[in-house]
Amino acid sequence: MNILSNTRKRSALIAKMEIETEIFINAQKLSDKALGEINQLLSIWGMTLLQYNALHVLYVEESVDSPNENNKGLPSKVIGQKLYTRVPDVTRLLDRLAKKGWITRERDSINRRVVRSRLTDIGIELVESIVKPLQELESQQFSSLSEEEKEVLVSLLNKALKA
Repeated sequence: MNILSNTRKRSALIAKMEIETEIFINAQKLSDKALGEINQLLSIWGMTLLQYNALHVLYVEESVDSPNENNKGLPSKVIGQKLYTRVPDVTRLLDRLAKKGWITRERDSINRRVVRSRLTDIGIELVESIVKPLQELESQQFSSLSEEEKEVLVSLLNKALKA
């Protein structure tokens, strides 16, 4: 058989898309579309969604921090666990945020191996200025769904994530 020939009969099973494959492809398309739009919006502030997510984690979680005044801020490990995408190197992400002046990073006074991150005033202002435009964009992205459909979608996604 000629290697360059395209006459070999192909399996019909491969061409038929299973429902799980369709779900996967559509979830990928939705994710790509949404992330592209969100990253475009966040580029106005010179950041990515991942960077915003880290800032948002700090914004929300810092208030629930250790009662010890010397240990304000969150350890990198905690931030990494709360991000909604897996990040291979949280330290580098946080270093970039610190370089931009959005967070500070300091060694823990009790355990010197732990580095704690805190939002700067600029970081706080950034999160607060981004929340509303981001919520408006997210609302637009799902405007074709009714509130009931959105609740069903959230429920189904949560169920699929637990599998």
